[in-house]
Amino acid sequence: MCTGIELTSLQGNPYWGRTQDFEQDFEYAGVAIPAGTRIASTTTPFTVKCAVMGIVWAEDVHEHPVVLDGINEYGICGGSFYFDHFYRYASTEKIRESGKVVLRGEELVTWILTQYSSLEEIRDRLNDDIGITAEPGPMMGMSVPQHAVFQDGTGRSIVVEPSKENGFRIFENPLGVFTNAPTFDWHLNNLKTHLERSSNRTFAYRDDEPIARFAMDEPMSGPLGLPADYKPESRFLRAAYAKLMSVEVTDEEAVNQIFQLLSCVNTPKGMLRIRQDKQVLVPWTQYTAVYDIANKVLYANTYDNHTVRVMKFGDSGRWGSGLRYFRFYEDKPQYVPFGEW
Repeated sequence: MCTGIELTSLQGNPYWGRTQDFEQDFEYAGVAIPAGTRIASTTTPFTVKCAVMGIVWAEDVHEHPVVLDGINEYGICGGSFYFDHFYRYASTEKIRESGKVVLRGEELVTWILTQYSSLEEIRDRLNDDIGITAEPGPMMGMSVPQHAVFQDGTGRSIVVEPSKENGFRIFENPLGVFTNAPTFDWHLNNLKTHLERSSNRTFAYRDDEPIARFAMDEPMSGPLGLPADYKPESRFLRAAYAKLMSVEVTDEEAVNQIFQLLSCVNTPKGMLRIRQDKQVLVPWTQYTAVYDIANKVLYANTYDNHTVRVMKFGDSGRWGSGLRYFRFYEDKPQYVPFGEW
């Protein structure tokens, strides 16, 4: 039930934020992963090429940590989102026969952020490098259905979806907005259809594709008629309208603005209920994270504590060896560092 929004400041610097919404309790922690670290808990163990700072999740983050969102030393920033029903995972045997590294769905972002230094590298190499297995793993007893979005220091964004067997469809993301299933191209077409029924809008074009831009010199009724439910397609529309209608902000205002924009898609406990087998599950926004991509700074808060925690990338050459974990649940004053675990 997650949502992501990218925003560029008046100074031209990109920022990206996401909500993490789910119906199960997981353990989350800030993490610093130096280059050269050997990650042995993934389906296929591998060595980290690019240092990464971000947030890991697992039932036990010390046993099977996987990066849910983060930024690497080259300024590639992004995260993993649930992708129910539309993923096309392959068998382990088929992936190995094709000469690729075998990973599970929840390990996709860990691989991308630790292995690639640019969005072009992701586009050019990902389909040749890895395949996502359908074989169940330690998280939720499955290979978790995931797709992902990534941004770089120019504000460019791409979407990575395992929606073809033993491979990925990769989309340019001209909106900088992201949610869950269906596929990203479906969401863009749905947004265009909705905008064509709206008033007070003009269109900006990117590669001859119309992407909405609102005419701000006329009175507006705001998001009149937007769906208020929590389905991915509805949250995509609300997030897109929130971004497109956002005032322009400076670097000093950008982090707070993304927190505010994401508030329109936050899930309070009880607003959404999912029936699974004979149980009724209640999803909620477990945390919200915002990344200052240019300065490699992470800001995050949780459902139960809106105090904002901060992690700064700094000099990764001084991180030492191995994964370092950081808590962000303690009750402390606003804008404090994650506490080392």
